[in-house]
Amino acid sequence: MFADFLNTLTELINQNPTWAGLIVFLIAMLESLAIVGVIVPGVAIMFAVGALISNGTLDLVSTVLWAAAGASIGDGLSFALGKHYDQRIYNLNWFKNNPTVLEKGHRFFEKYGIFSILIGRFVGPIRAVIPLVAGILDMSLKKYIPINIIASLLWAPAYLLPGFFFEKSTELIPPNILNKWPLLLIVALCIWGFYAIRNKRS
Repeated sequence: MFADFLNTLTELINQNPTWAGLIVFLIAMLESLAIVGVIVPGVAIMFAVGALISNGTLDLVSTVLWAAAGASIGDGLSFALGKHYDQRIYNLNWFKNNPTVLEKGHRFFEKYGIFSILIGRFVGPIRAVIPLVAGILDMSLKKYIPINIIASLLWAPAYLLPGFFFEKSTELIPPNILNKWPLLLIVALCIWGFYAIRNKRS
């Protein structure tokens, strides 16, 4: 499934090379938006983008910058929504059906304060709602903007590099071994079973 998604993404970028940066920007922005970011599998998508950097489809530095910009804008839009709609956010059907998401976001923000914007960028399910909560709780722009930029610049390489290194590592494995993965899996399971039985007896 990952290979199919990677091929689709590669084809899209290869067909529109001048739009590659914008595509990455939009992916990162959508992944960062409140509600949308909770649903969109951001880790998997950024992993795939990292793999495209590794195989030469995308440039490392420009892709990191586009991803960071998209993440920063996505978070900024969520923050602005929180500021504008304030407590009315709780009346949205999605949050009514998923009340724990905002509750966790509130607890996280109360615990870490301004640094929740930075730390929350790397915390799975609540990542996309932390800026929204910050806006609802009326965090000042003066405090929000610098920490948002720092968080986005750290997040982009952190989420792109695993895909980059994974793709690089697969290039080192001979193709004939990759074609025999079912046999290798069986051998690995047999070895694991042997050691598990031996350890249990000892």
